[in-house]
Amino acid sequence: MPSLSDRERAARQRLKDDFTHYAPRCLKIRTKAGSTAPLSLNKAQSYIHNRLEEQRAATGKVRALVLKGRQQGCSTYVGGRFYHRVTHTRGLRVFILTHEDEATKNLFEVVERYHENCPEMVRPSTGAANAKELSFDRLDSGYKVGTAGTKGVGRSSTIQLFHGSEVAFWPNADTHAAGVLQAVPEEPGTEVILESTANGLGNFFHQKWRDAELGLSDFIAIFVPWFWQEEYRRDPGPNFLMTEEEREYAEAYGLDEDQIAWRRNKIIELKDPVLFKQEYPANAAEAFQLSGHDSYIQPELVVAARKRNVVASGPLVIGLDPAWKGDARSSAAFRRGRKIMRVESKTKLSTMQCAGWAKRLIDTYNPAKLFVDVGGVGAGVYDRLE
Repeated sequence: MPSLSDRERAARQRLKDDFTHYAPRCLKIRTKAGSTAPLSLNKAQSYIHNRLEEQRAATGKVRALVLKGRQQGCSTYVGGRFYHRVTHTRGLRVFILTHEDEATKNLFEVVERYHENCPEMVRPSTGAANAKELSFDRLDSGYKVGTAGTKGVGRSSTIQLFHGSEVAFWPNADTHAAGVLQAVPEEPGTEVILESTANGLGNFFHQKWRDAELGLSDFIAIFVPWFWQEEYRRDPGPNFLMTEEEREYAEAYGLDEDQIAWRRNKIIELKDPVLFKQEYPANAAEAFQLSGHDSYIQPELVVAARKRNVVASGPLVIGLDPAWKGDARSSAAFRRGRKIMRVESKTKLSTMQCAGWAKRLIDTYNPAKLFVDVGGVGAGVYDRLE
């Protein structure tokens, strides 16, 4: 039988190596009901954790964007992840940047609660501890926090672990990114996690998300739908009947009456169905909408189309959407009837090269028609083909 010290050493090693084992045993959170409870990862947190660990195993570091709905536990998870690392590794610096002072205070309180309730066996010695900093003197590690809007915040630091919270709401986000994100070296073990609910189109977070989706950056895009939250349910009552829109929504995402009843009540509370999509999205396209503005193609129609099974029929037609040089993609969709057979894409094409590609598609596949989007650079491709 192993000695007590051997068992303790093995227990400590597992706590150090396995965050999912460590979290419910060593970290305490304040629940939505106001009580204190162990951090047991919910479905959204587990999904985020697995995606980050896959990236870390593949690249040695983490660069991630997390798009989610309200109160799904992402900030709590990132706080726990970073507390686990910084209290088990020498020389790590964590920086947390939020969109407003109250949010900064709340996130730092989460970290302080972790530290105050951490079992003595794995709780590090504390050095400086104040409203903006928590350091662990023997490990030469620690935390600092800041609020976006403070000029130059985080620029002069060297940071290994960075948590950007509600990034879509940062004022002057590009300026902050040029400063604080540059403080994180491109070294193994470093992590940058930017998380947010959406805040419309064209801002820094939306641009970073689009780049990640297109594979144009080191960041991965992680989306968390609202209906993964077990508590987002409501007793529908005996007289509850879904509308046609609600039935289609439930079918598209595999939801039950309790979830649809919660959704209906939340839409009434928010007084805006589009705002619900932004605050509690079912997919990324829904999230990036401006309240009061309609998308050209509604996201729910895209979801329904993807789930619908149609049979290919009729002649082959090809639709070509040209892009111009750079990393933007020129794409060709092959369709028979209502069935898209496949999509081919190419990057870094000039208009002449795109016209040459289109000519090869015509010669190789002999489609009944090849349609070209003539908006922008497509007009030049069309003229060359003609």
